Amino acid sequence: MPKKAEVKSLKLLRKEEFHTAAECIVLQCAAKKKMCWQTAPSGLNGNLCKRIIATKQKHRKKLASLANGQPTKKNTGVPKTIEKFVVNLSSIQLTEDENAMLNKGLNFAVAQESAPVAEIVNNIESAIQFRNFPSKAALRHDIENSILKAAKRKKCRSKRGIGSPEKVIAQLKKHEVVFTRADKGNAVVILDRQDYDNKVRDMISTGPYEECMYKNGKPKDPLNSLIEEANNARQKVAHLMGEQKLERKFLVPNPKVASLYCLPKIHKNPIAMRPISSNICTPTEKMAAWLVEEMRKYPIKHGKSVKNSVELVEKLENFKVRRGEILVSFDVSALFPSVPIPDALRSLRRHLEKRRAPPNCIEAYVTIAEVCMNQNYFIFRGRFFKQTFGLSMGSKLSPLLAELFMSDFEGDLEKREKLFPRVWWRYVDDIFAAVKERYLPQTLELLNSQHSSIKFTVEKEVDGKLPFLDLLISRKDDSTVKFGIYRKPTSTDRYITVDSNHFGAQKQAAFHSMAHRLFNIPMENSEFESEKERILLAANLNGYDEEFVYKILRKHERKRFRSNATTFKPEKEESQRVSLPFHPPLTNGIRKILSNHGLKVAYKSSNTLKDCLVSLKDKVPPEERSGIYEIPCEACPAVYIGQTRRKFKTWIKEHKNAVENNRSNESSVAAHASEFNHSIDWKKVKFKKCVRKASHLNAWESMYITTSERPLMNEDDAPIISPLFNLANKNL
Repeated sequence: MPKKAEVKSLKLLRKEEFHTAAECIVLQCAAKKKMCWQTAPSGLNGNLCKRIIATKQKHRKKLASLANGQPTKKNTGVPKTIEKFVVNLSSIQLTEDENAMLNKGLNFAVAQESAPVAEIVNNIESAIQFRNFPSKAALRHDIENSILKAAKRKKCRSKRGIGSPEKVIAQLKKHEVVFTRADKGNAVVILDRQDYDNKVRDMISTGPYEECMYKNGKPKDPLNSLIEEANNARQKVAHLMGEQKLERKFLVPNPKVASLYCLPKIHKNPIAMRPISSNICTPTEKMAAWLVEEMRKYPIKHGKSVKNSVELVEKLENFKVRRGEILVSFDVSALFPSVPIPDALRSLRRHLEKRRAPPNCIEAYVTIAEVCMNQNYFIFRGRFFKQTFGLSMGSKLSPLLAELFMSDFEGDLEKREKLFPRVWWRYVDDIFAAVKERYLPQTLELLNSQHSSIKFTVEKEVDGKLPFLDLLISRKDDSTVKFGIYRKPTSTDRYITVDSNHFGAQKQAAFHSMAHRLFNIPMENSEFESEKERILLAANLNGYDEEFVYKILRKHERKRFRSNATTFKPEKEESQRVSLPFHPPLTNGIRKILSNHGLKVAYKSSNTLKDCLVSLKDKVPPEERSGIYEIPCEACPAVYIGQTRRKFKTWIKEHKNAVENNRSNESSVAAHASEFNHSIDWKKVKFKKCVRKASHLNAWESMYITTSERPLMNEDDAPIISPLFNLANKNL
């Protein structure tokens, strides 16, 4: 028997032992509930025995095939083409290869020809640099051996023909168009770049936005004033909370104004645009994230909202439709932009007072929320704008403040008005309600008159059926309701395809979600089987076979059975995560090594069509970014390699001033120029690598210092000393 087959055999045997032990735990828990084995439910008696026997037979069959040298079956299907998935609204004509590539979705990842060794090494070093890790040397040694072994293996390079993924992507990049996903569904939309820009400008001109201008009519950059406001808020909050470390924690080293991008609403005629403001690296980004985390200490205890469709089903367990009532769905039109900021802040203060938060915490939280919400500026095509009303789409605080506002809205409405619906359950801006049919017009008028900026639309049941969220709620003859799964007309059933370069768990995620919904939404047998067939169809469209789906369904069936049989739940293990780019020939071995050292791997696929093609936001020039840079000497081959959390141009300016003013104690570049009387070639200064995360700067700087072939001006050693950096340029 081959060595690889022996390893698989041992794994299968351990898996069999694990399943048997798990079933025994369930039986023990059932025994604690005083359930007799002979009189236990069929799920505990017959199903358990059948499952154990079936599992053993399956594993023995696999072992027999491995012993005979037969390879295990792999999922090698081909994704199907989905009609009308690619919506081409541009003036270009796509070739057959281009259309086939886009039909796989913007989440499709192309396998990289060479392994991203540098990124893998730097992510590992960044994860362990500040950790009290006793086995760093052993970990580095094991990873070094794994990389060297991968280098010796036979290289499997993809064919770079005319229709290769790389060639097709290169062709798509040449077009003067915009690739994006639709606002609803997962469809790929193509617009001429000029057409996209015009639609966004029209949306800005007709919406609650104003351009930032000086009195002389020139464009005004609000960044400096935003930084000053954020700094004042940081100091105030640190003082109120009595924690001076918060002032440094909230600091964003290289802040910028939020960038605007829009998603086309192709399901509407004419096509509208949904604005989203990307708040990454804005002056208040860290404060907003901290406040969202802090608010978990003061959860919202309002009884009119649900977290998901499963919770809604639980709420409607004993619900009966009364005579004369009708099922309706109310929807708040553009919730976030319709919520006034002052009202949202009052709701936040009121909620904290009800939850009896300390006065200093209340002032600190409200201060953060106020500065974050009022800094709703964004940039689009080099021009700066401010949103003059409502919460910003894209801010981390907007969902929290909108939820608090709607909770107050519902509470005030319920106390004052008799026409408030008997049944009212809300998920964000969608409300399921049961109202008297004759009072429906008055109820809608009441809702729309409650607040000047909050407007509702209504959808009534048709033939006793009402779609809500991902449910189809239907009346039964006994006035109760039954549930089915509902998919919107915009649904495309395109998920991560089988041939995408993604980790297996990422490919399974969408089907796990559908399976969870299948087993947790109570449905009639016909509805259950219909939904199962729909899941199988979706899998087939994306290139997966039936066994792929049935394996996931069996897992959720067992999970559902265990949750009904016992309250026993395994404890979740907390471990540090290391993010690695997915490259199986290399990362499969590294994953096992990190796991043996207590580090869990989170894979990411960076070479997706979205990363390669989608560029909706304004590009940030290199001189405005933070990362690793190189300064060369004009008189000798020496270079200086450094890092900066601030803007690249600002740091270079400081180096230049130190050289010109002969301040050698402030800069290694100035020290080199002064000691050897050399001049610096400022025209050839290079920005080597953009690094957004400050925790990754040391690793990237160390790699460039270690692998530099030129002498260095640096007076200090690299921040991290590791043999792995020497492998960063290894060609795999």
